[in-house]
Parts: sequence; C-alpha cells; structure tokens
Amino acid sequence: MLDVASMGLHVGQMASRDDMRWCFDAVTVNSAAVMGLEGYGLDVGCDANFVLLQADDPIEALRLRAHRLATVRGGKVIAQSPRVEHALDLPKRPKMLDPSAYAPKGNSG
Repeated sequence: MLDVASMGLHVGQMASRDDMRWCFDAVTVNSAAVMGLEGYGLDVGCDANFVLLQADDPIEALRLRAHRLATVRGGKVIAQSPRVEHALDLPKRPKMLDPSAYAPKGNSG
C-alpha cells in the first residue's frame, strides 16, 4: 500500500509534507476506518497487527520507500528482516549509512 500512496502522490502532483502525511493515512488509518475494522490502531487493547518500517515517520516511509523490518499479527512477529545499511567508500564521507538517518527533517510543507 505504500507503493499505492507513493504513486498517488506523484500522479496527483502532491509534493508537500502535509500531502505525504495525508496519503500515508489514506492507506493506513483511513482505509481501516472505511473497511470498518475493529481493533485497528496503536492504542492499548488494539489487535497489534502492523508492519514495522525502517523510517522515523510517515513521510520518510513514503519518500524512501522504507524497508520492512517486521510484520506483526496478533502481537506475534511473523516475518522479520535486518535493518538496511549502505556501505560507502568515498573520501571524507561516513563508511555506513542508514537510509532513514539522512532523510530531511522538519514539519514545514
């Protein structure tokens, strides 16, 4: 669904940070509400079904096409993969990079 949201952003020429947050919600919280899913969300007592992404926020998840770290169903990890880091061999540059570490930060749209 992240790919669907990403395509929607590009096709709709939606480029602001607010647009990205809206598209992320469209494929997560809002779609769950439309389907009438009960127990959906991150609140205490919810079903604990989610995908953990290597991103600090929804904008990074879309912009970087974040790597999936784990899939959890009913509170149990059913799929898992290690964090992604990129090795560099460039003068005066870090040797390793985590994609989510070099994403731009801020709330301005």
